[in-house]
Amino acid sequence: MSTPGNPPLPPQGSYQIGSGFGQKDTEESATAAMTGGVVDTYDKVREKIGAEIHTPTINARQLATAAQQAAGTALSAAQAAVNTAANAGEKADIAYANANDWQLEFAHSSAEVTKGTGEVMVGPMLNVRDGQLSILTDIHVALLEQHGGLTFETRVWNMDKTAYRVAHTAVIDPNVTIRNFSALTVPIYDLERFWAYVLDIIGSAPPTVLQICAAGVFIEDPEFA
Repeated sequence: MSTPGNPPLPPQGSYQIGSGFGQKDTEESATAAMTGGVVDTYDKVREKIGAEIHTPTINARQLATAAQQAAGTALSAAQAAVNTAANAGEKADIAYANANDWQLEFAHSSAEVTKGTGEVMVGPMLNVRDGQLSILTDIHVALLEQHGGLTFETRVWNMDKTAYRVAHTAVIDPNVTIRNFSALTVPIYDLERFWAYVLDIIGSAPPTVLQICAAGVFIEDPEFA
């Protein structure tokens, strides 16, 4: 029979919480006092917390760090590309600002315009000095009369006059006698020659007098800079 007001003594060998209601117990002392079933349950809970909370959290943190680093690398690469493009554009602007102009004028026809090569098949030549590049930037067209429409190509012979390429195709609307084509970027090489080839004449009344001016710039060759 217990004494009134006094709690019964715990069974011998049972776990007794230390002073301060267990606040001074350590993890080691607490787990040492647990029975086998309690310890087993405690270990399972701890493993479950590690597998389902701690490990996923660490993995998520590592993935987030890797993604942040990858984003920083991509941003740096994009910025470098933008800077490179800006530098290239600035150099091109400087090169054009310091460029020397050139122009060559020639006639396809001095009277009635016909299909084909017309009066001039060889055409004027452009001399490009060492250390320079030449770029065709404009084609200027003048006719005396033109009614139904006209299409012609500005062609360029190579220096040996063994092959040609089409530098520009001009489509002239009906009743237009002056036409300018600008903002071209066609490279022209040393000793190449210009000539025109009429592809199509619309209507029964042929145009008269077809005069063409090819214009461009010399710029510094980067290989010689």
